[in-house]
Amino acid sequence: DEATRKFEEAAKKAAEDSAQQAEEERKAREAEEAAKKEAAEEATRKLEEVARKADEAASNFEEAAKRAVEDGAHQAEKEKQARLAEDAARQDAEEAARKAEEEKRAGEAGEAAKRAAEAADREAQERQKAREAEEAAKASAEEAARKLEEAARKAD
Repeated sequence: DEATRKFEEAAKKAAEDSAQQAEEERKAREAEEAAKKEAAEEATRKLEEVARKADEAASNFEEAAKRAVEDGAHQAEKEKQARLAEDAARQDAEEAARKAEEEKRAGEAGEAAKRAAEAADREAQERQKAREAEEAAKASAEEAARKLEEAARKAD
């Protein structure tokens, strides 16, 4: 009887120990699952934030690229206008010089010289305006390129 009782107590103790160990293992699994779930949620939040920032950077880059293209088109138009103005001034000066030559031949040398001087002065002024317009156009293009580079750096 004593041996049976001791055996039963030992079996009961082993069953209690086993149940306690199973409970501890269950709690450990639950804690591990909760930690994994929390880590996954944090990783998801971080990925969403990275994706949001990447979208924002891409949008900023697209906007800067669009502005650079527009600025480049504006720059090209300014350069074209400057060239046209310079060509027109040169043609006016050449025409004035031809007329002056004709008037000189007709004996109006003084008047022709005066007109040629005026034409040369106009041509010099037009060329100066053309140079200034070209310099402004170049400065605008350089600014557009700088903005594009800055946007590209921000996008990185």
